Amino acid sequence: ATRPEAARLAPPMARAELLLKGKRLCALASGGVLITFAVLSLVGCFISFLWVTPIGWMIIISSIWYAAFGGLMIAMQLGYGAKLITANAGFLDSKYGRAMFYFFCGSMAGSSAGSHDAWLVAQIFAYINWGMCWFVGILELCGPKEKVANVLAQHMASQLPVEHVPAANALAQHAAPSF
Repeated sequence: ATRPEAARLAPPMARAELLLKGKRLCALASGGVLITFAVLSLVGCFISFLWVTPIGWMIIISSIWYAAFGGLMIAMQLGYGAKLITANAGFLDSKYGRAMFYFFCGSMAGSSAGSHDAWLVAQIFAYINWGMCWFVGILELCGPKEKVANVLAQHMASQLPVEHVPAANALAQHAAPSF
């Protein structure tokens, strides 16, 4: 590849890598925040004896779901149990399914922030978590694909001609978005 072709491919690859790292960081942080909210909700429910009321049981059940979804978000990003996850939740195998999952988790966290009983700092963290989940969901739908970014990174490291990398050819045909 000539140097101008490599220079033309470098900025989109750098942006793609940056977006993928940001997506992964936001997904890991969102999963951790969901698990933290679940634990704090359970502790608060048992300390205040809310568990003896029907509302307390709703809090307990939603906290269990928060913890499960947070753990699932972290496991998906770290690659733990990928075959088990897709075997039991096949919708997470497609980009649309993953995006809808992140939108759902973000909306679930955002709806808990709307509670008037919640502490202000908890509300702020819930809204930040909502934004991070939606950011990850939007990147799942519209962002760079991990395989294409990996192929481009390997191409740039080896400096093979662009013609030998099909994903780079497809990306090179499209103009890079200007921000």
